[in-house]
Amino acid sequence: MAEEVKNTQQAEENRETNPSTQAAEKQDVPYGRFQEKNTQWNERGKIIEQKDDHIAKLEAEKEGTRQEALRKAGDIETLLKESQTKNVKYEETIKQQGEELGGYRTGLVDQVPEERRYITDGMSIANLQKFVSDEQTTANAGKTDSSRAGTTVKGEMGGYDSWQEFAIKDPKNAEKAIADSTANYIK
Repeated sequence: MAEEVKNTQQAEENRETNPSTQAAEKQDVPYGRFQEKNTQWNERGKIIEQKDDHIAKLEAEKEGTRQEALRKAGDIETLLKESQTKNVKYEETIKQQGEELGGYRTGLVDQVPEERRYITDGMSIANLQKFVSDEQTTANAGKTDSSRAGTTVKGEMGGYDSWQEFAIKDPKNAEKAIADSTANYIK
């Protein structure tokens, strides 16, 4: 008897639930709470944007007053050097963007057949994109069948390998095909 009590106590001790084996409980967030938090998050984003705009304005005003102070002090050379370095940076950016745009334009022109490339000379990028799109559409027009598979009969035997297969698998259309293809078909 003492042994049975000891075994049942051990069994009860071993019966403790292991949290890793239990199914995870679904923790839904009420929609009202979600909407409230989402609204707060969006408002924070708007406040951050406003503060960023305000900081940019303050920096621009600070730079303007600094330049004005340099002008009044007669330190034109410093202003000239700063504007020249800005111009160099802008020129490098423009050159890089021009190269990227040229590469993009070349890629578009390469998509046009060689006998029609003369048309692309002097076109803006937007017009060139439209032209290339139209050229590809017209070039592929005869190559693809836009109808859905199985909606129309293909070939003499409805797409089947033999008349027997056609007659077994699609008797109504097989009879119709025979009637259409035979001049003196008796109905």
